[in-house]
Amino acid sequence: MIPRDAYWVRMPRFIGDAVMIHQALGGLRRASIPLVAWGPSPLMELFEGSSGFEACVSDDEPKFATMIDLLRKNHAKGVINLPRSSRALVAAFFARTPHRIGWSEGGGWALATSSLPFKKQAGHQIQRYHQLLGKAFPELDWNGLDLFCPRKEAFEWARSLRTSLKISSPYVVIGIGAKHWNKRLGAGVLVDLWDHLVSRNFSVLILGGPQAEDVAQGQEIQALRPDAKVACGKSSLSVSAALIAEASAMVGNDSSLSHLAAASGICTLVAFGPTLPQMTAPQGMNAHVFRKESLTCLGCMRFDCHIHTHACMQEIEVTPMLEVIDSVCGTGKGKA
Repeated sequence: MIPRDAYWVRMPRFIGDAVMIHQALGGLRRASIPLVAWGPSPLMELFEGSSGFEACVSDDEPKFATMIDLLRKNHAKGVINLPRSSRALVAAFFARTPHRIGWSEGGGWALATSSLPFKKQAGHQIQRYHQLLGKAFPELDWNGLDLFCPRKEAFEWARSLRTSLKISSPYVVIGIGAKHWNKRLGAGVLVDLWDHLVSRNFSVLILGGPQAEDVAQGQEIQALRPDAKVACGKSSLSVSAALIAEASAMVGNDSSLSHLAAASGICTLVAFGPTLPQMTAPQGMNAHVFRKESLTCLGCMRFDCHIHTHACMQEIEVTPMLEVIDSVCGTGKGKA
């Protein structure tokens, strides 16, 4: 049931950004303001039934007429448009939705009732979300981040998958995958991590999405380590989130899985190379960023690489990550 007079939160295509939007909305939830998540169906599957939203509405091919009709029929009180696209603001404007919150770029300043220029805000992406939300709702407290917990059924399916793969607790997730090749950790680094974690008596789950690149890297790891338990493309987003939430820790790169891990509150270790952790690092009480600090080209934001080895992601040291796992989690009890 979609509540009337709710704030509709537009979600982007990028999963990591959507998770950060979820984390940023705590001020509204604490004020008991009803929220409806609105966006691509894979993300609605992730958020459906969680405590973060009263309802989820899938919209894979948004047409203005459909968007306007949705807002009007459900008497939306406001639209919160934190992605950079202004499509939801346009729809809200023509639907005469009373409160329209978004970025001023791309004509957003003329469509929104509360706006700020994204590029002129300082700090991490979540800080920028809080700056805009603080302008729209100055009476609310915007300190802190909300944890994310998927629905109960996702945990049931996750435990069934773990049983089929013979993954016992305590276990560590190695998250693979990224939208762009240059953010992926090399197979050699991932195998090195697997070796060290297994030697510490952890069960280890290699987790990735259904994309061909994730499946191929999972197969590459399994060819090098036949005992590796690989679950690439075997679970939905909500089940992946549940698998991560019940792990002792997750190690990965700048990706959606790392954002889910940080938002769940578990020990999260994230390798950064070409991207900027000060802007998009996963945020959480137990999130840690690692880089090959000897490189002068870190944060280049390039889609090519002038170092033929792509050293920032192919040669990063795993020892500092393992030291954090040792200090936070100790050692495991059963072998993978």
